[in-house]
Amino acid sequence: MPERSQRIKVNNKKSGKVNFNQKYDRFKLLGSDISVLANFVESVTSENVDEIVTAFITAGNVMQIFGFLDNGQDRKPRELLAVFKALYIIIMKTSRDLSSHFPNLARELAEGFLEDSRLSLCLKTMWKSQNAEVLKTSLQLLGSVVTVSEDLARAVLRHIDFDGETMKKCSWRRNLVDKCDVRTCFINFLASFVYLDSNLVLRELVDKKGALNLLINESFIDKFSNVMLILNVLMKIAENSSVSKTQRVRVFNRLCLQKLASLYLWRGEGKTIDEVLRRDNSEVNEHELASIRDSVHKLLIHLFTPGRFGLVFSNKFDSNMQYNSLVLQCLTSAHMDNAYTDPLRAELVTVALCKCPELFPHYLDHLAPTLYPRDSPRWFCLVEFIFHIYKSISKHIIQFTIAALNQSLTVEAVASAIANLCTLSPKMVDPIRKALQCDSSSNVRNKAIELMGCLKQSLKIPLTWLSINHLPSTLNFTSDQLKANIELCIRERLPDSKWLVRFQKLSKKSLNNPVILMDQIVSSVNQNEPEETFEQPMKIEDIMNSTEQSLNNLPEEVKKIFRHFETPIPDDCNVLSTDFIDAINELPQVTEMCFKYYSNYPVVYRYLAKFIHFLYNNTSLTVLYKPKLFFKLLLRHVNLPAILFTNTTVQHQTLGAKVSSISDDYLLKEYLFKFLLEIAYVSPKTICKHIPVVWLLSTYNATLSSFDRTILKLLYHMEKYSPELLIQCRFIVWGDIVCKHYQLDSQSNTFNYPTLLHQPTINALFIALDDTQMLDSAYNFPLYRKWSAISNSCVSNSEVVEINRTYDPCFILHVLYYYLKWFSEEYEQNNSSDIIKPIQFLKAFYVKNCLCYSMAGLSSYSKHLRNMARTIIAMYRKLLGSYISDRSTTFSDHNHSQGRSNLSFKHFPEGQQIAFLLDTLRNSLSRGGGSVLGGGSRKAKSFHIFMDSGGRLTKLHANFFIRVLKLFSQPENHMFQLVWNCLLAKPAIDLRYVPEFLRLFFSTNNKFTLERQWICRLCVDSLDDPADYLVMENSLVFKHILCAYSLPSAETSFKLLVLRLLVNATKHSRIVHALIRFHSIPLWLSRHAASTSSTEHMKLFLCILENIYNALEEKSSNQPTLDIIHLLREECSAKLNTMNLDAITTIPFES
Repeated sequence: MPERSQRIKVNNKKSGKVNFNQKYDRFKLLGSDISVLANFVESVTSENVDEIVTAFITAGNVMQIFGFLDNGQDRKPRELLAVFKALYIIIMKTSRDLSSHFPNLARELAEGFLEDSRLSLCLKTMWKSQNAEVLKTSLQLLGSVVTVSEDLARAVLRHIDFDGETMKKCSWRRNLVDKCDVRTCFINFLASFVYLDSNLVLRELVDKKGALNLLINESFIDKFSNVMLILNVLMKIAENSSVSKTQRVRVFNRLCLQKLASLYLWRGEGKTIDEVLRRDNSEVNEHELASIRDSVHKLLIHLFTPGRFGLVFSNKFDSNMQYNSLVLQCLTSAHMDNAYTDPLRAELVTVALCKCPELFPHYLDHLAPTLYPRDSPRWFCLVEFIFHIYKSISKHIIQFTIAALNQSLTVEAVASAIANLCTLSPKMVDPIRKALQCDSSSNVRNKAIELMGCLKQSLKIPLTWLSINHLPSTLNFTSDQLKANIELCIRERLPDSKWLVRFQKLSKKSLNNPVILMDQIVSSVNQNEPEETFEQPMKIEDIMNSTEQSLNNLPEEVKKIFRHFETPIPDDCNVLSTDFIDAINELPQVTEMCFKYYSNYPVVYRYLAKFIHFLYNNTSLTVLYKPKLFFKLLLRHVNLPAILFTNTTVQHQTLGAKVSSISDDYLLKEYLFKFLLEIAYVSPKTICKHIPVVWLLSTYNATLSSFDRTILKLLYHMEKYSPELLIQCRFIVWGDIVCKHYQLDSQSNTFNYPTLLHQPTINALFIALDDTQMLDSAYNFPLYRKWSAISNSCVSNSEVVEINRTYDPCFILHVLYYYLKWFSEEYEQNNSSDIIKPIQFLKAFYVKNCLCYSMAGLSSYSKHLRNMARTIIAMYRKLLGSYISDRSTTFSDHNHSQGRSNLSFKHFPEGQQIAFLLDTLRNSLSRGGGSVLGGGSRKAKSFHIFMDSGGRLTKLHANFFIRVLKLFSQPENHMFQLVWNCLLAKPAIDLRYVPEFLRLFFSTNNKFTLERQWICRLCVDSLDDPADYLVMENSLVFKHILCAYSLPSAETSFKLLVLRLLVNATKHSRIVHALIRFHSIPLWLSRHAASTSSTEHMKLFLCILENIYNALEEKSSNQPTLDIIHLLREECSAKLNTMNLDAITTIPFES
């Protein structure tokens, strides 16, 4: 093999300082005698290593070392050991300490070693040899190559098979005498990939099968230094943001978590597990054990948290799926037995259960066999531990209840989720019953009674919350129905009839005291950021405080003025009372006092906003002071940046001012911005002059929550006063990403103009948007959101803060338009031949679901939003035509366009299919729809004009196109070929019908169930409007699915889809009347509800009947049908109660 040319130069400035000894002259014979290498390795010590390595390199051509590996001779292990050791020493020293002397040498040697024959020789030697020194040196050499650069590390990783016998042998080869044994070298070799600080290398290591399993396998009997290094490596993997949650779950699997849990009981280094377990506590180093326990505890606490950085799928209450089975398997493993005797393990269990409430009953069932009563200290310790868990969980009950309600579960599923947190688990009932049957003077019985009393107190929390609050109208049940189902759920969880009576009395009481909810914690999560980003928890008591309670904390003169708005105010200002006129005249003085001493009271800004709205929107009233007076007082006395960037703003209280009971920063900012909005509505110049728009964008999350809608209105009025205010910066950024580009001085009392750190780029859009949230927003696009709505100023009388994760199309669509416009202008001006970046941008626009969201905008009832969505799609299609579909190229440009097309297909294979789909969408929206086009050809251009004023898509068709877009990135999906054939078969989709319904519903493919469920699920998820129902009626959807419900081929999942479709349909009164008239839905319900034996199906039948009853109750002319529905509802309710009673374990009643 030809040797590499020498490209190594010694730095002349340093070489003169090296005084070489004549004893190093023997190194000149390097290329001819392998004993020179052995001499070099033996002469290296920690004191003279730099001197010897420098002499060795300067004495001759170091690349000649590879000659000993290339000459084809079978080298003895001792000779290969010398070669590998010399390479390891030189690479390590020249890549670190001597890098200034020899800047390129380490890379030269590493690249030379990675040539196929040399690396293969090293791996073959490791496979054959049993010599520990050869294995250690080989691993050290490979590790030194990894540390040189990222590309060399990836090259090493590609050649190593961690599932092979070689690496397995290295992972368990240990020597209790040798501090640096083979396993230690193996651990350091793996750690070198992690400590290279390259996300790409780390992800490839995680994806390498078997690598990290070898790392953790022998950890329980390993030495202290190795265990600490293993834990540090795993912590770096867990904390790395580039590792996906799927990869993290694959690394921290069941085996890994059990091995980590065993380290709580680490007993030192040993040959076997039995040997170390026989050791006394006195034989274990306390400091080493404490360090290991702390490290593993931090790692597991980090893993057992929701979000992308943990293993927990937060707030999953679906009883049919075990989302967090990994966590449960770890908590119930043998190493976590008797966790209540160890404070760290007990804390881990408590934290994990608070993060995964659905695991709570399963973990208690695991403890149940040890709960059978016995008068022993361990039993009382176990019960105290259970007490502690219940009390910790009870602080989060309302948080979990809200999460369960947000998942739109059935009333029974929500009730079961609540009952699991407030009652005994199923397997705990028998042990506690026996404990209650003990002697009345027994401590065991007293402890059991105390536990039941604790559960009774916990049950008061959700019952009180349900009594105080009204559930949203979007749910299919009321608070009373939910409480009734909770009562049914707890029957089987009570130990005897006495406690059953007590709990039943509790559920019938009128519980409306909010003091019970004081300790409740609801995690306030910024929904526009990744799941792992958490703010400080907000107390439920702050949300529950009424206006009356807040006013009571203010001085009498302030309360007297604010109370004027608690009664209706006449429109005619001539009939205003004298007190009200006096209040208007005193308002500036009162405002200054409020801002000076009570600026952390949300109610202050709420009532001041009402005053400003009344004073300056009433033409018959003349006000002597201008609205900017209030804003100047606000700037003078209130630290506005502190309110924006901290959870609460606590001003210095003097003159005996009372401390506000409302400390929630979300509520404070909500009403503060409503106050600013009223000022901007009257005098936008005042706001524009003092508040830079970047400050507002930094708090804006672009969602439909009430807080974000208020900010958007404020931005609207500011831009109306100063056009193009938002696009002064070339690329708009919002949310937390603003702080990455601008320095905002939050310590100052005024809004200083932000300092630009670095200009946002075109890719800032994809950092600000969350792809999952974009897709959810596309599927749940707000059809009735109108652009004109943001210009109307209004002050909400509601104290409820509305949280909505859906992106606001009024902002997002405009942002997408400007980014596409700037991107198009930039690349048209540059006219660069580099098409990689444009293709990457177009692909990111598709992958981040921006195109899906724009397509959903075509279903909006707002013509402005619909036209904006058309414009975005037209621009995107034009760019696709420029960089993906080169159909307009001339013959002279054929070779260039062919290479360009190949490059675009390599980086964006879905591009041509997306262009084809957009052409189909354009043709479908043309006048007359697909029925006029028939089999005609496609138009050469995309949307013929940007601002196309054509019709809207129904939500059903919008969701169809969105689902097709998502299928393009999943060619392995069975539906991909079917849908693609559908698009190829016709130039347009007929928007009068459900696309391909009959073909998929009556499929003869052997996977017909998959195809039928796909099209039925599309109908279920899209029925949100009478227009969708009309499209389904044209395709005879209801006729076919109602007939197919009773067929033998109808599986359970299909029947559930049919019932859910009817649930969605019966939410609209017009559709209810149509179903009764054209499909005799009461008769169909009576026939199939009577024959069902499934509890889940019966619940859906009840929900359908309830919706129909509510729709018919509006008019008295519906009385005959209403009576039939009422009878059916009672029969179904009775049958469901019978099903529930059959499932309930018989409870012994005492005479």
